[in-house]
Amino acid sequence: MRRGIWMLVMLSALCTTAWAQVYYKNSEYQWRGNEILQGKFRGRAVSPTEVTSNYVPLEPRMEVWNDMNPKEIDRRRWTLHTDIAHLPHYESTNMLETALYNMALEESVLAIEPDSTFRTGIAWGGVWTRDVSYSIILSLSQLHPEVCMKSLRAKVNSRNRIIQDTGTGGAWPCSTDRVIWAVAAWEVYKTTGDRQWLDYIYPIIRNTLQDDMLVAYDRQNQLMRGETSYMDWREQEYPQWMEPADIYTSEATVNNAVHYMALCVMTEICKAKQLEREAEMWRRQADNIREGINRHLWLPQRGYYAIYLYGRRHLVLSEQCDAMGSALTILSGIADGERARQISEHQVCEPFGTPCIYPNLKDQYPYHNDATWPFVQGYWMKACARVGNEAALMHSIGALYRGAALWLSNEENYEITTGDYQQTKLNSPRQLWSVAAQSAIVTSVYFGIDTQSDRLVFRPFVPKALKGTRQLTNYRYRQALLDIRMTGYGNRIKTFLLDGREAQPEVAATLTGRHEIEIVLADNTPEKMTMTLAANAYLPLTPQTEVSSGGVMTWKPTEGSVAYEIIRDGQVVGKQPETSLTLTQPGAYSVRGVDASGMPGYISAPQDFSPAQTLYQAEDYGIATGSYLELTRTKNISVVIPIEVSQEGEYSIDWRYSNGAGPVNTNNRCAIRLMRIGRAVYPVVLPQRGEGRWDDWGFTNKQTVHLTAGRHVVSLDFTDRTENMHGEQNEARIDYLRIVKL
Repeated sequence: MRRGIWMLVMLSALCTTAWAQVYYKNSEYQWRGNEILQGKFRGRAVSPTEVTSNYVPLEPRMEVWNDMNPKEIDRRRWTLHTDIAHLPHYESTNMLETALYNMALEESVLAIEPDSTFRTGIAWGGVWTRDVSYSIILSLSQLHPEVCMKSLRAKVNSRNRIIQDTGTGGAWPCSTDRVIWAVAAWEVYKTTGDRQWLDYIYPIIRNTLQDDMLVAYDRQNQLMRGETSYMDWREQEYPQWMEPADIYTSEATVNNAVHYMALCVMTEICKAKQLEREAEMWRRQADNIREGINRHLWLPQRGYYAIYLYGRRHLVLSEQCDAMGSALTILSGIADGERARQISEHQVCEPFGTPCIYPNLKDQYPYHNDATWPFVQGYWMKACARVGNEAALMHSIGALYRGAALWLSNEENYEITTGDYQQTKLNSPRQLWSVAAQSAIVTSVYFGIDTQSDRLVFRPFVPKALKGTRQLTNYRYRQALLDIRMTGYGNRIKTFLLDGREAQPEVAATLTGRHEIEIVLADNTPEKMTMTLAANAYLPLTPQTEVSSGGVMTWKPTEGSVAYEIIRDGQVVGKQPETSLTLTQPGAYSVRGVDASGMPGYISAPQDFSPAQTLYQAEDYGIATGSYLELTRTKNISVVIPIEVSQEGEYSIDWRYSNGAGPVNTNNRCAIRLMRIGRAVYPVVLPQRGEGRWDDWGFTNKQTVHLTAGRHVVSLDFTDRTENMHGEQNEARIDYLRIVKL
């Protein structure tokens, strides 16, 4: 009876108000009633289980998945055909909200493979570590916890380590974002309370973090090395001169936020297992990384964290903002209250969505560059809700609804200036993390469901424009089923009733059976905050420099630059309009263009001027093959070179190497060794440089070492701590050891 009355109220509301009200509008589209309007295009909810669209891509082309499933997606009409009755059921006074939530639930079910793991997208088979983990954290742990468990198990190798997805130079440790698995695994535990699962994930996360702290941690900066997580198409996020070893050396905000979150998870796991001493060790390490992020990556003049530190011997901040990094610093608590507010107001958004990076790169195609990704929008949406920035929150919700309503699927990405899903380099409908972002609007924002280790807490946020009545029924939390009804708007709770009795806005982990929850919001308007909504923009192009024998560095004018900053040893030492400079002091020199607004572009490749360097030919210190040494798991497993320095000071040490075991952009055969000088141990990373390109030589990552005058011994060792993702092939060639006096 009660359900029938509810439906009558809903239908009455729909008939009288839904078609007329404008919920969100900007210069490119509007959400009006039960439809999205973008110029001549319209996506409209006909019912809670049907959406129609007349959208036509700007440059229609054969979609990459058409040969696989030619009838999989109907771009004119979506109708629910899948049984989703076992999942949380949502009803709202706005039919579009309900229909798009149902679409997301259906796509989440259709993403489940016959082996009960998640497919990454229609075009992308199998389980990917970062995709499934980010999806689980967004919302999928609340919908399909058992499938989440099985998917995460599929991303653990025989050595009980988390598998790193392919990335620059042969995966780990050039890419180190695999630890997001830990955050996802903890999310599943919080949802299920399964102690066996906790016992399973503990050694995996511990082993993985121990390896990362050995191979990828910069003790001086207290930051983790590695590329920008999901943005793993190196030409899209880094200057073109950077090689895989350089990308390994970079220290990205998003990657460090992921590691901070994983270390916090490990702290909580140890507490749950009553391992207090170990918990304290992991907590201290998490605190170190948080301190490193806030000390080295914060840009006070811009009000957000830099995308990364980058360079070679000396690291420089790139002043681009990174939407995912911004979101995770807020959600993880790395950014305190005031910084979180500043980020929410200064992170640049564009009408169609929040770009992955800003400004973008004019010499690159749309993919991560010149694009927005719905899953990133989902994290940014949650961050804005956490801060209480209603304007930025509405922008995110509108962006997620627009894409799904017009395209009738949750696409992986879309071009930022046109909002079109077919103008990016690659795409796929029914992309898992985009699906997760769509369903998170309801579970994580409107109802604000926040699972914790011992309870479920409600932190709802309904923007004033979306005020009304919402109902989420059949929501499973551990051994309880919850039917939740919420009215009003705002981000404060006026009344919270559990089975008719007033209570704190939370549910104990021990609750069992079916229960009713009534939430009345306070109809409050959060403190007014702004958001930065801007047109697309580009960095100045990167200069290419040359240094003459007479010590004159020159470069050609670059598009977008009104002046050039001179950088020596990582520090800005001058600014000029001219495109030449006479070098007078020793050091590593770069230049970067600065545009009319004061935004600097990428630095040019560092040029050494008069470095005092010494070379030690590797073939003199091992079993040589011609003019080099082959390093394998059984050959030259320890290369020992005695060195002599004439004066005490700081020295840069690296190795000239080659690795033809795979291409630059994929595979998993990055070679790893440990360099020992006295008692000090330093990671040496020898990434892939091209399939079969064993004659393509470059340099490893550089270590700055303090040496006293006299004799020292340098060894390069293969140990069980330097296994890579491949597990069997861990090979490279070395030509010489290089020592440069700084």
